[in-house]
Amino acid sequence: MDEQKKFYLKWPWNWVVCGVFVVGAGYFIGYLWSALLAALFLWLQKKRHPGEVPQGGYCLDRTRKRLARLVWSALYLFLAAGCGVVFFMGLGEDKSAWGLKDWAIEIVSGGGFAIFVLCCLYETYTDLRDAFFPAKSRLARSIRSQLPYPDEAPPVEELFAMVDRDIQENGQWFGRVAIGEEWVFGDDVSAISRIRGVFPRDEIEVHYNNGRRQSTRIIELYIVDDRGQVQSTSLRKPGDLQAAVDCLRQRVPGARFADYSDMGSMARQE
Repeated sequence: MDEQKKFYLKWPWNWVVCGVFVVGAGYFIGYLWSALLAALFLWLQKKRHPGEVPQGGYCLDRTRKRLARLVWSALYLFLAAGCGVVFFMGLGEDKSAWGLKDWAIEIVSGGGFAIFVLCCLYETYTDLRDAFFPAKSRLARSIRSQLPYPDEAPPVEELFAMVDRDIQENGQWFGRVAIGEEWVFGDDVSAISRIRGVFPRDEIEVHYNNGRRQSTRIIELYIVDDRGQVQSTSLRKPGDLQAAVDCLRQRVPGARFADYSDMGSMARQE
């Protein structure tokens, strides 16, 4: 009886509802507030069904959530538009009286326009690819790379099922990372039997923007396998990073555990 009363809006309709709400309600209450309410709706959906396996499994759910990164595409597009306005307005001006500063602004704005357009196109392409073509996704490629013969890998449904079963039956969750008996599941997937190095990264990067000091905290888990391939996952909490590392110490005691700065001597980027 209780199961019949449960309401769970499945993918992609949860995203469709959120998109319609953001566009429709944004006109009346502002797009920022409507986006926040849409995020609250998705959070409540998950809150009401704790521990429930996502529709289609963990792997497919992770690829679908790449759609949320389209917000970065919008940001890159906004920055490209700003740089483009400055650049193209400069093209139409008389440059006979231009000084070094004017030329510098034109060059920087033109370069920024090109870079942000490329970033927007790349981010949009990879996010849509992962969400709607999971066989070509970053996650699927990372699973194939762990197999003895990647070129002979089974269809993506079987690839994802291998990882999903292990995570569902044996997985321990540390934020966005799940560690099972056979697989480590994050932005990439790592076969535990192939792990040779574990390198946590918890750093604060400081940069200056218009004289203002800004800092960004980077929390990432890097895993190097027996072929020197690197798998990485971004996390949100330092505690989750440390707990995941402690769990991996128990699962692969023979692996090398060191700081991120020491990873270069062991890994080769592909």
